[in-house]
Amino acid sequence: MRQAWFCLLLLSASIGCTGPYSESAEAVATPPEEQPVDVRVMRVEERSIPEVVIANGELYAEERATIGAKAPGRILELPVDLGSVVKAGQVLARIEPQEYELRLEQAEALVRQTRARLGILDSDDDNVTPEDTAMVRRAAAALKEARYIYQTSEALSKEGVISKIEFEKAGVGRDAAEAAYQSALEEVMQLRAQLSERRAQVALSRQNLEDCIIRAPFAGAVTERIASIGEYMPVNGPVVTIVRQNPLRLRLEVPERSAAKVRVGQRIDLSVEGGLGAHSGRVVRLSPAFESDNRSLLIEGEVPNERSLLRPGAFAEGRIVVDPDARGLAVPRDSVLSFAGVERVFVVEAGKLADKVVRTGRLLDEDQVEVLDGLDPGVDVVLKVNDRLIPGQPARVL
Repeated sequence: MRQAWFCLLLLSASIGCTGPYSESAEAVATPPEEQPVDVRVMRVEERSIPEVVIANGELYAEERATIGAKAPGRILELPVDLGSVVKAGQVLARIEPQEYELRLEQAEALVRQTRARLGILDSDDDNVTPEDTAMVRRAAAALKEARYIYQTSEALSKEGVISKIEFEKAGVGRDAAEAAYQSALEEVMQLRAQLSERRAQVALSRQNLEDCIIRAPFAGAVTERIASIGEYMPVNGPVVTIVRQNPLRLRLEVPERSAAKVRVGQRIDLSVEGGLGAHSGRVVRLSPAFESDNRSLLIEGEVPNERSLLRPGAFAEGRIVVDPDARGLAVPRDSVLSFAGVERVFVVEAGKLADKVVRTGRLLDEDQVEVLDGLDPGVDVVLKVNDRLIPGQPARVL
């Protein structure tokens, strides 16, 4: 029985090694690297790739201010809150104005009182000539009379008509009239100075009344509402905090090895978390010294933000264009095969595949990546690679 089974196995083996399927077996035995693979290629040529310096940083508000009350008082209105967008001069809060209105009326009344004493209450001009005022004219008339009496008394005294005592009394009256006239002039000058002082008090009272309305010093947005309606605010008591949103200030820390290439006026392309689109600005300031802790140079850029898409405090990656005319090589992202930290591309040379170890740079657009080293212009790079491609394998370019 065992001999019959063994013979059957030998017969089956002899049948499997011969027959019409022997050619297919030979084809299967053909090494896979000899089978041509269909590939699509792209010829690599130099293109415009501006040289950039990449640095990380943060967005800051160009202006940030905590707005306080210039005039003390109780808050009557507070029409803004967190996130409110305000224009320059827009009302942020109102202080109860009644006390300041009364102070203004009092100051204006004192001005009218002084003007009345100067005799210019019905005039629109505060300028007054002392000799034109009533008190000086009255003193001038009294002085004229005293001088006339003195002159007459002097003549009569020489003729012996009046006594020496009466003559002396006339002289004393003249001196008193001259002093009264000088006093009237000085009083007018004092009233003029008092009028100027009271005019200043009116202006100060009017300014205090205007300060009851707290306005935005610049266009921006409210980041914090500190006070509440009905709260009594002292002088400089904080009410709200606002920031200027346009433009924003970008602070970047550029590594020392790249800092020498950065100049004022260069373009900055930046990206932030959240996919807010592409934004650009320019370098406006450079620090005069390196940061000793991380050996970097602090620079500041100005970024337009008309639509307020960017927010102060956001982390940003900036690309400073240091050479806009630089040229280089780029390949599609699908052409780069990365394994164990090594990047390779496949090229077609003499009808066969060859792999090249490359060093890539930044992503240029959606499907192109910069090649810094390992590739020469004019080679045909395989567009889409996978781990089944083998160096030395025949390739058929489609």
